[in-house]
Amino acid sequence: MISTYDFQKLDGILKDFHTAVGIRISIFDDEFNPVTEYPKSAPAFCRCIRESEAGEAGCKKCDRDACHRAAKLRAPHIYVCHAGITEAITPIQLGGGVLGYAILAHILPKENLDAAVENACALAEKYGVPREKSRAAVGEISVKTEEEIRAAATLLDAVSSYVNLKNLARWKDEDVSFEIDGYIKSNLSLPPSCDDICRRFNCSRTVLYNISMKAFGMGVMQYVMYCRMERAKKLLTLGKSISETASECGFSEYNYFCKVFRRHTGLSPGGYKKKLTQKDGGKSKT
Repeated sequence: MISTYDFQKLDGILKDFHTAVGIRISIFDDEFNPVTEYPKSAPAFCRCIRESEAGEAGCKKCDRDACHRAAKLRAPHIYVCHAGITEAITPIQLGGGVLGYAILAHILPKENLDAAVENACALAEKYGVPREKSRAAVGEISVKTEEEIRAAATLLDAVSSYVNLKNLARWKDEDVSFEIDGYIKSNLSLPPSCDDICRRFNCSRTVLYNISMKAFGMGVMQYVMYCRMERAKKLLTLGKSISETASECGFSEYNYFCKVFRRHTGLSPGGYKKKLTQKDGGKSKT
C-alpha cells in the first residue's frame, strides 16, 4: 500500500455521509483492501453470503473488479454486485494517481424491488444461504429510487474530492519517491518540469524538493537531468546514434545535448562512443 489515511477525520466524514444519505459507505486503499467504513458492521444479508468460503471469495473478487473499473474510468459508476445488490464506486485521485476508492454498498432499487429481492435471494442460495434466511436478512438493506442512487453516486464523487482536498488520504513519503522515480524515467523523451511533477503528485515545490533530497540526494530537476544522462549513456552503449539518443532523452537541439553530455560525463557523445569502441576492442584482444 502506498497510500495512508487520516482515520479519525475520515470516519467522521463517512458517518456524516451515512446520516445524510442513509447508505453504507466504505473506503478501500490502492491495493483494493478495506480501510474503513460506516456503519462498521455489514448488513445481515452480506454477512450470510460471507459465511461460506465461496461467498467470501466472490465478495473480494467483486470489490477488486469494481476498483479496477473505477481506476480505468476515473469516474463514479453504479453496478450490481455478484450477490445481486446495487453498489456504486468512485476513485480517490491525487494528481494522476489513484490513492484508493470510495464505495456505496448494499442498496436495492425501489423500482422492481420484488424482482431484485428474488434475484438476490436466488444468488445467495448458490452460496448455501437458505431462502428463508436470506429473505429475512435482505430486509436490512437500504431501498432507494434509481434517482436517489444516481444522486448518491454523485455525492460519493464529491466525498472523494473532499478527501483529497482536505488531505485525508495521501501518498506515503517513503513510497512516493518510487512513484516519482518511475514517473520521471517513463517520460524522459519529454522530460517533466518541476511543476509537472508537483501537479502529478499534488504537492508543493518545497515538499517535492524535500522528498527528492531524501530519496535521490539532489533536487528534483537535477535528478531529472541525471536520469536523462544515464539514459543517454545506455542508449549510446546500445549503439544508438547521437541524434537518436538526443531525441529519446528529450533534447531537440543536437548541439545543446552535446554540451550537456560533456558537462556531465567529461566527454562528448562522440568521444564516449569512441571510448566504448576502444574498450570493446581491448576486451576482444584478451
